[in-house]
Amino acid sequence: MAIEERTTTQARRRAMFGSTRRVVGLLAVLAILVVVGLVILPSVLPNLISAMRSNPWVPLLVAVFWILATTASIAGKRAIAAGYLTWSGAATAHIGGTVANRVVPAGVGAAGVFGAALCRGGASHTAAAGVIALWAVAGALAHGSGLLLGVAWLREGWSGLLTVVVVATLVVVVVRLLVRRLAARRAARAVPDPVPVTVLPAEQTKLQRVRATARDVVASVRARPILALAALGAQLTAAACLATGFALAAAGFGVEISIGVGMAAYLAGTALSAATPTPAGIGSAETALIGALMLAGAGLGEALPVVFLFRAVILVAPVVAAAVMAAAWLFVRLLAAARARRRTARMPHVPHPLLPAVVLAIEPAPAPDAAAP
Repeated sequence: MAIEERTTTQARRRAMFGSTRRVVGLLAVLAILVVVGLVILPSVLPNLISAMRSNPWVPLLVAVFWILATTASIAGKRAIAAGYLTWSGAATAHIGGTVANRVVPAGVGAAGVFGAALCRGGASHTAAAGVIALWAVAGALAHGSGLLLGVAWLREGWSGLLTVVVVATLVVVVVRLLVRRLAARRAARAVPDPVPVTVLPAEQTKLQRVRATARDVVASVRARPILALAALGAQLTAAACLATGFALAAAGFGVEISIGVGMAAYLAGTALSAATPTPAGIGSAETALIGALMLAGAGLGEALPVVFLFRAVILVAPVVAAAVMAAAWLFVRLLAAARARRRTARMPHVPHPLLPAVVLAIEPAPAPDAAAP
């Protein structure tokens, strides 16, 4: 018992020290970003204002493509969470998670809101963790694909893009064949399964938790492969919509690059910024997108207004959507309450069935008159 208590105490100390270190690091990064923003923003505002005067429709265009990307993400979450979330529940979970991700970095806020919505819809904690892990793996694959395609397009053009697609297809086919062969050999050997060892979640190391999550994801994908395709397709569609909006915003602000190059710059820059755990990618996303545009041939004075406007719309749009959804929910509740009050007022007053008995108990009925002789 003493050894177990000592181990538990050491684990708690390591967790507290690690969380404190992460918080301090995050605050330091945020302080650096604030200082950089105060230095850069005054020089960007004149160019941004002049570009907005010449093309006032660019923010609306970016908002439209953000709506398309959000719709694709909601459809993907609804598909992989079928049975647990309705369309309204999936939309609330996605929008709420996006807003939470503005505060909690590295997608932890979005995962927490998604998991809470799944548990509220009837999913167990294990099922919710599997769905969240599947969505996260699909997002990682989408970011990796975007990085490869974006860099290949920026460096080699169409030839590099086709090369990446062909190589990726060959790798998928080879890995699939190897997995089938290994499964067939394992089945032929008929090795007895080892006795499972139960390890409490509090006693698991990070590597063991990652392995357990990976096993859950693989099991869910094997059971229903269509879920993995739906999650990956939704992530890729959302990334393509945002990339198109970014490219059109760059073209609208007069940056002399093609739509394809602008999309490649967005995919590469977003994938690079995803490796930095800042809230909503603030700072890292702007730096990566500016660098990608400059690699594509844009100047610093051209890239700054495009990136700042695009990021401003992307950051503000979920907050506005969440506020609209909250106002709509409140309006529906108030309307339902008003209808209930009107319905109650129109209903005729029906006395309680026990009321006659109470009246008789208080005022007993008079005795009948005696019969006349």
